[in-house]
Order: sequence, then C-alpha cells, then structure tokens
Amino acid sequence: MYDQVAETARKTLDEYLEKAKTAGVQRVDYSVEYGAAKTMIAETAPKKFGSDLIVIGATGLNAVERLLIGSVTEYVVRSAKVDTLIARIPMQKD
Repeated sequence: MYDQVAETARKTLDEYLEKAKTAGVQRVDYSVEYGAAKTMIAETAPKKFGSDLIVIGATGLNAVERLLIGSVTEYVVRSAKVDTLIARIPMQKD
C-alpha cells in the first residue's frame, strides 16, 4: 500500500513540477516522505534540503475548523527554524 501511495504522490508532484517549469521556475526540490506533515515540513525538510525558506499554502480553514482539527500551516509558521512564506490563492466567486 505504501508503494502505491508513494507512486501516486510522485506522479502528482511530477505534474506540478512540469507546471512550475512552464511558469519559469528553474529549480524545484521535492521528496516523498512518511510522517506527520507538520513536523516533516517544519523540521525534517529544512534539515534534509538545507532550506532557508519554507513556502506553504493557506488552507482557508475558518476559526472553528482550525480549533477542531489543527492547522499544518499554523504549526509550520510557529515551529520552523527558517523563514516561512504563506501563499494564498484568491477565493473563487460562486
């Protein structure tokens, strides 16, 4: 099962990598890891890649949802030892 999940993740990341290259991004590093997303992003990834910046998306959770289920982005911002940039995409109008 882990192999299937990892393969699906790699395929998805490869699609995003192509979009990034098309948009002019010259270098993208990524890896598929197992563990709690918040600690992997805030602690493990910067050490593994020697990163000095984490770019992470805003999830759009409201206050109640954030209280009940937590927020990876919030944890990363509060816990990471490197600078963090939160990218927010515009909300779509219905």
